Amino acid sequence: MKVITAHPRLGMRWLAIVLFLFALYLPQAACKAGVPLADSLEIAGFSATLQRIFSPDKIQSILSKLPPKSKIYGYDVGDYTGDDGMDVVLSTREENSRSRRLNVHFFQNAGAEFELVQSLERSFVFEAIEVGFSIERGTAFVTEKTGEFGWRITGYTVRDNIFRRIYQWTTERMAYRGRETAVGYEHSYDGDSHVSEDHFYGTNSSRSFLRQKYYTLPVFRAGDDIPAALQREIGDSTALMIVKGGSSWHGPEDCSLFCSAEYDSSFVYFTVTVNDDRLLYAPEKDSADVLSLHFDLSRKTRVRPGGDEQDFSPNAQLILNVFMGDGEERTPVVELEGKKLAEQYAHLVDVSVSTKPDRFNEFVFRIRLPRPLFENETALPGAGFACTYHDVDYPANLHWVSISSTSRGYRENAPSSYGRLQFISDARHHYEWDDLATHRMANGMRRAGILP
Repeated sequence: MKVITAHPRLGMRWLAIVLFLFALYLPQAACKAGVPLADSLEIAGFSATLQRIFSPDKIQSILSKLPPKSKIYGYDVGDYTGDDGMDVVLSTREENSRSRRLNVHFFQNAGAEFELVQSLERSFVFEAIEVGFSIERGTAFVTEKTGEFGWRITGYTVRDNIFRRIYQWTTERMAYRGRETAVGYEHSYDGDSHVSEDHFYGTNSSRSFLRQKYYTLPVFRAGDDIPAALQREIGDSTALMIVKGGSSWHGPEDCSLFCSAEYDSSFVYFTVTVNDDRLLYAPEKDSADVLSLHFDLSRKTRVRPGGDEQDFSPNAQLILNVFMGDGEERTPVVELEGKKLAEQYAHLVDVSVSTKPDRFNEFVFRIRLPRPLFENETALPGAGFACTYHDVDYPANLHWVSISSTSRGYRENAPSSYGRLQFISDARHHYEWDDLATHRMANGMRRAGILP
């Protein structure tokens, strides 16, 4: 019995409907196949189905790597490693287990046999069949029910010998005073581009309260060993980042920006690369080229549990503005907005700028902010964040101004329109990544007797 889940990109609320209908259909399909819903898929049935694709020896190479005294509960076949081979993902559970946990095993087609790439643990709410699989477009998607109204779909792939999570979609209802409300919340995250999307909607109506795409900036620990396959930077050089004055934008050299960040025990460091083919300085923000970092430290949701727009206190806001110089004699000027936080932390802020001789009008800013600004006691829970660039090419025509932002719904002085800043304390756990080359080397040394 092959368990297939709906693909996460079908559309946010429609996906929940598809999953619900799938849950209704699945018991009927299982009964027609002679398999009770709560029971596992027998090994013989699993082997017989896969023999249409693989040889008995290759199938046995899967079975030999499964935990002893376990049963199979679902699987799918497809290429999630990008090598055009047919890979396998399946779930197992120990016989007679009373736990609501499953082991999800990712197998890669390695020619003569299947190689076990990774095993992850997943939980189910009512039935083990709630955990399902779909391998599509080079990604293995794992679907799981997380609560009465909650679902999660996670996508995994193998690239450059790194197994990692590259996509996640979740849906649930907003809670208020311990109870679920009639406001649904959906969130998706692309681990390749770091683009996120939020959608707040009425579960008992067709009303959509807020839908927005933005970048989530991962802030890694300084010195962490991050694989090259994991992108550190957010931003792009396309028109998607131009939130105002698109008709006045003439390509990435005219106006574009990229941003990355890391932190240590004392500071958070931002590196922002700005491209601007014509620098204009003016003491007034509306007439100047200005790089800005916007922070919302209130840690509020974008809308209230009832669906109304959230209120944000000015005491939890900080904006760092860098008025660009002329690239020669005039140096950039830094100003802070946000009276309470600016007065408290201004003496710890440091901004430096450098240029690349081989790059036309490309400026690299190194911005240092104190870590206590982001801390909640000793934790780093994240914050609202947007990096913007206000580009003036013609001072006599300020309505031609272009604004580039890491939030596609960015509005000035509107924290609900910002993106996110997320501190990553354990990158390996957060992205569930593993170095397969290291595993293969260790296994080879064990077979040679070098390692126990």
